[in-house]
Amino acid sequence: MSRIVNPGNRLLLVEPQFVLRRTVAVMARDMGLGDVREATSTAVAEKLLQEERFNALLIAIDDEGAALELLRQLRAGNTMQPADLLVAATAGACDVELALRLKQLDVCRLLLKPFKVRGVLEVIAALGAPAPLAVG
Repeated sequence: MSRIVNPGNRLLLVEPQFVLRRTVAVMARDMGLGDVREATSTAVAEKLLQEERFNALLIAIDDEGAALELLRQLRAGNTMQPADLLVAATAGACDVELALRLKQLDVCRLLLKPFKVRGVLEVIAALGAPAPLAVG
């Protein structure tokens, strides 16, 4: 039995591996974490980022650099998304250079593959959590 999906949380999931992408998307929907749109590639994601509004992005970092370029475009304001859109990433490995790039691109979380689906769902839940109230 599925929970009611949080319509205020629209997530774009960019993951080329079909089984992983579909498993994460279906489980996130079933758990009511939000409306998850799936993209098989950065090219598909780029199109969706120009056509629809999202509250967060979870993107697989590729070896070709296309994912990092898409994040640069996002941060430069070249999509219809706010430049400060919440972004988390997955990667097969992470060296110091990649960590610095992700920090510069304001990626809030990085999950290294292989990971458990539970870990990704926790990241998705955190991306959809309401912002804390400012104290002042």
